[in-house]
Amino acid sequence: MKKIFYQIMGLCSILGVATACNEDPEYFTLDEQPDEMHIVASTDKLVLDKGKEDETAITFTWDAASSPVNETDLVTYSLRLYATANKSANNTDFYELDTDRKKSFTHDELNAIIGTWVLPGQEVKVTAQVVCTVHNADKYIKPESSTVEFTVSGYEKYPTYIYIHMTDNEGKVSTQRLGQRNMGTGIYEGTFDVTPCAYHFITVAGGDYPAYGNSGDGLHMVYLNEGEITEFTNTETGRRTFIVDTNNDYNDCRMMEILELPVPETMYMVGNGCSVGWTLNSGDGLFKIENARNPHLYSWTGEFNAGGEIKISLGGSSWGEDPFFFAPEAATDPLTNHDLTKHRLEKDGGDLKWVPTVSGRYKFTFCLDVKDMHTEFVPAN
Repeated sequence: MKKIFYQIMGLCSILGVATACNEDPEYFTLDEQPDEMHIVASTDKLVLDKGKEDETAITFTWDAASSPVNETDLVTYSLRLYATANKSANNTDFYELDTDRKKSFTHDELNAIIGTWVLPGQEVKVTAQVVCTVHNADKYIKPESSTVEFTVSGYEKYPTYIYIHMTDNEGKVSTQRLGQRNMGTGIYEGTFDVTPCAYHFITVAGGDYPAYGNSGDGLHMVYLNEGEITEFTNTETGRRTFIVDTNNDYNDCRMMEILELPVPETMYMVGNGCSVGWTLNSGDGLFKIENARNPHLYSWTGEFNAGGEIKISLGGSSWGEDPFFFAPEAATDPLTNHDLTKHRLEKDGGDLKWVPTVSGRYKFTFCLDVKDMHTEFVPAN
C-alpha cells in the first residue's frame, strides 16, 4: 500500500508540473487605453476625379504613440478604411505601415475601394482607423486606436461604352459607339467607316463631358471634365478599327486597318504538321485574340510536327471552294519565313502550305494589320 501511495503522489507531482508549464502567460492590459495619436485627415469631404487618378486625394497623419511599459519599445502602425454605417460588410484590410505615421490614397486607389461599396456619384461616409501595436517581449499591451471620418463620392472608372465624336472637313458631326471586348478592362474597340475628320471621345452619348482629347502627341489622351478639347486628326478614308485604352499605363488611342475575315474572328489551324490534323474547323485549332489591346493579332498554341503540312481555314465547309490563309510559297518554314498574304481561294494561287522544320510546342501568330501583315512562330511555355 505504501508503494502504491508513493506512486500516486509521484504521478500527481508530474501532473502538477505539467499543468504549471501550460499556464497562460501573464498579460498586461489597460482597460482604457488613451488616444495619443489623434489621427487627422487632409479633408473632410471630397469628390474623386478620374482626370486626377494618379494624384493624391487624401492623406492621414497622426501623432506618435508610446508604450505604457517601456519607453524603448518598438511601436508600429496599421490603417484601414471602412464604411461608417456598415463596418462589418464594407472594409479594407489593414495596411501595415511599420513606423510611418502617414498614409495617402490617390483618386484611383480610393475610388477602387469605395466602388465596391456604393454606386458612382453616391456619397458615402468613411472612417479611417489607425491602430498602433507596442512590441514588448514580456507583456501584451492592448493596441491603441484612433479614428477620423470623411465623406467621399467616386466616379465610374470604366463605363460600358464610350463614343467617338467626329467632325468632317465640311463640319458634319457624327458619333459611333465603342465597346469593351472584355468587360471591366477599360479597353474599347469599334470598327466603322471614316473619312478625313477631327475627333475625340466622350463617355456619355449626346454629352460633351467627360471627354478624352488629344494630349498633344497624337497618340495619348487627356481626360477632361471641362475646358477646351484638343482633337485627334484622321486623314484616311475607309473602314477602320479604333482601339482606345483608358488605363493609366497606356491612356492611348490607335486607329488601324485590320483585315476583315470571311467569318469574323474565325481562323482554324489544320494539317498533319500540328496536333489538330486534317479535321476542318476543329475547336482544338481555333486561333484566339489574346489581348484586347491587339485585336489584329490571332494566335494558336500547340504541338507542331516537323515535316508535316499546315494551312489556315477561315471557317468554311469546303477544302477547295472556301478561302484559306496559304503559305507564301510551297513548303514555307514558319520558323524563318514570316511573310503573309491576304486569304484567298486555292484556285487563285495553289494549295501552298507551311512545313515546320521543328517539332514541339510553339505559338503561331498572324498579324492582320493591313499595313504590316506578317506571322510569328516562337517556342511556347
